[in-house]
Amino acid sequence: MSLLRTLILFTTLGSLLGPAPSHAQSLVQQWKQGLSGSKLTSYSGSAVSSNSTLTVISFCANGRYRYYKEGSWSSPGTAGGASTNTVTGRWDIKQAGAQVFLVYVADNGEQGFFPVYLQTNGYVNIGGTAFAVQRGGAEC
Repeated sequence: MSLLRTLILFTTLGSLLGPAPSHAQSLVQQWKQGLSGSKLTSYSGSAVSSNSTLTVISFCANGRYRYYKEGSWSSPGTAGGASTNTVTGRWDIKQAGAQVFLVYVADNGEQGFFPVYLQTNGYVNIGGTAFAVQRGGAEC
């Protein structure tokens, strides 16, 4: 897995996480608080080839996650198809230097990490994919 170059946007992190407490929190703690209990959604689609993908990640406050992805495609006059995938497991946030990572261990034993940062438009970018955030919307 190759890591994309990413930039932590410290100045806009507050828009996702809300006002900072009077005592300084670590960046890791800010991310954990911001993602905990949140539902992240990403959708992409193409009208030309009728492809679409919906990805929803729920970050539960107890350190568990639920990753759901559905995709469909069709080509006029030929064929089409659809698939869904759900993965559950544990999530955490780690930091190496200035870079923050979302670390996961799936219940099936798969594990890995993705760089995570806040885009200037308020979306959370995980591994190169932008997600809209719904605070308190996690489906746990």
